[in-house]
Amino acid sequence: MDIRRLEAFAKVYEMRSFSKAGQELYLSQPTISAHVSALEAELEVRLFDRLGRSILPTQAAEVLYRHAQDIFARVASARAEIQLLQERVAGDLAVGGSTIPAHYVLPTLLARFVRQHPEVRVELRGGDSQSVVRRLLEGEELVALVGAAGDHPDLVFEPILRDELVVLGPVEGPAAPGPECSPQELAALPWVVREPGSGTRRAFEQSLARAGQDPRGLKTALTVESTQAALACVRAGLGLTATSRLAARPLLEAGQVREVRVPGLDMQRNFYLVYHARRHQFPVMRYFIEFLRRECSLSR
Repeated sequence: MDIRRLEAFAKVYEMRSFSKAGQELYLSQPTISAHVSALEAELEVRLFDRLGRSILPTQAAEVLYRHAQDIFARVASARAEIQLLQERVAGDLAVGGSTIPAHYVLPTLLARFVRQHPEVRVELRGGDSQSVVRRLLEGEELVALVGAAGDHPDLVFEPILRDELVVLGPVEGPAAPGPECSPQELAALPWVVREPGSGTRRAFEQSLARAGQDPRGLKTALTVESTQAALACVRAGLGLTATSRLAARPLLEAGQVREVRVPGLDMQRNFYLVYHARRHQFPVMRYFIEFLRRECSLSR
């Protein structure tokens, strides 16, 4: 079975269009149609139902697409293994990162990795910890760095980097706190919190629970979906937030927010290297995982 015909078929399947598939593969529409027709003749089955200007894959196409993805993965793996024989680390590397790692940790690490292996093409995708883990399970990314560990049996969560959460408040205004608050006093203040899937939110709630405080007792003024939004809301005087010291440092140094000390509240946490235990590890993925283990503090 010709690999070029399979590639044309897979792109038509994904785009639901012969013309769009041709644009993606830099081939003419007649060439794409010819590749698909040759596959249909070879397999003696219809792969797409042509319904006017739209097309729909048949059941046979669903089966073929699933196996085609395995074939493409094996070809890519073979190419990468051969490149390793030539002492080359090359290929595509899709990396996921929850909010803090994606913005404040991974860019520096990836820049260092790519300088060592310039033939690697990296795609960094962000999101909260929950969405990153979901994409790993769906195969959209190979490896990730997240702020909350999970318990899925197919995923490995390896603590690799230490982080510290800090409580931040506005410098002035009605919501401005004092320099120090007890865990009990926190409940009376307005809060800007991250969305439920956030690793930062989960770590903060766990810290409160260890201090004997029910996280549900916080007075939530606003829920946001990014660290940057939370920091902007605090700077604007809407309330307090808990976030990574890595993210807070520039605003603290500029005097735009205030750190609030909370005696008795332990807010140390880990960032976790995550990968699928049962998926084949391409050489570039193996090298990147080993690179992270060498570079990150908890691995030394």
